[in-house]
Amino acid sequence: MFIAGTERWKITIAEPEALRIGLYIRDVSGLESLTEPAIPPLDPPCDVWPVWSRRPVDVPTSGGVRLLGGRDVDLIVASGQWARWWTHALEVGPGAIDDFRAPAFLALSGVPDLRALVQRHFHNANLWSDGVNDDPRTRHAHSAPGTGLNALVRDLPKMLGRRPHPFSMRITVIGVQTKHAWTLAPDHILMTRHLIGDVDNALDWLRPRILSLG
Repeated sequence: MFIAGTERWKITIAEPEALRIGLYIRDVSGLESLTEPAIPPLDPPCDVWPVWSRRPVDVPTSGGVRLLGGRDVDLIVASGQWARWWTHALEVGPGAIDDFRAPAFLALSGVPDLRALVQRHFHNANLWSDGVNDDPRTRHAHSAPGTGLNALVRDLPKMLGRRPHPFSMRITVIGVQTKHAWTLAPDHILMTRHLIGDVDNALDWLRPRILSLG
């Protein structure tokens, strides 16, 4: 997590582990993207393994994934369950990692098709997520706009012509195949790693939204 600004005017940047794991499970399972906004595939893809990570375990590809009672997982149903979980995880932030408490994943009891896929793929998802998090490019992307954001917050009184109101903005980062951002709420921005690592474009996109909060 990276924090810019002050206690009165604070901007936090974080790429929650739960979102990386959730996106991995979505992509490796072949679930449809039913979220609004639609979230593109991972970058790097789930089949590109960080060279410094422990190797993935083999997950059998033959046959369906079965639930208790013998029913095969329905990927359409699981896609809808994943979309609901994603909305919840964005709201909760880093605390959503508590949904992934192996081996039972009791927090996912209400979404049994998704839960079965998580049980199947969690080990590899966790290894992959750790590898991406340890990539220096990931860490650089999170901290890249820090100097500019601190300067922007410092200059808010001059830009607004008054003392800014106290505010807190949360920037949630995801590593997917686009350079884009979405406003989830006035104080919550979803931004791709490609955009936040592009300092000038990221600051141009964030500036009017920060001004609207101050």
